[in-house]
Amino acid sequence: MIRRRLRGSAVAAAFALVAAFTFVLAAGSAAACERPQGWTVAQRIAGKTWSVWWQSAPAAIPVGAHFSVRFRLCGPPARQVRLRGWMPDHRHGMNYRPGVTLTGRKGVAEGLLFHMPGRWQLILEIAGAAGREKLTAEMVLE
Repeated sequence: MIRRRLRGSAVAAAFALVAAFTFVLAAGSAAACERPQGWTVAQRIAGKTWSVWWQSAPAAIPVGAHFSVRFRLCGPPARQVRLRGWMPDHRHGMNYRPGVTLTGRKGVAEGLLFHMPGRWQLILEIAGAAGREKLTAEMVLE
């Protein structure tokens, strides 16, 4: 039997390979994200690193009234999630800044208000050790 000692560069390469493999598995879990149980009206937004299931309360987003959004993240751990509304046709956002609470991979954003009818984007900005990503859902309110 031949025994060899790994030199520093070989050990570093081995650790880098394990870290890369772990990142690929975590990112791959974003694609294999299942709808949370009991979320019948939830929608999914998929990115390269993260996927998000989200649903609003009330289910039909009202014009001119506050609503909230529950969400679940799939993918690597996130340290921060920001959520905002944007009207691309008018090039402006909401008049309110929602409060976002993130607990593990679950979160809620409260205090959203789409103040006028039209095309809106719900934008989630996610940050974590795996990087940053912006996910967008689009809807038209009448």
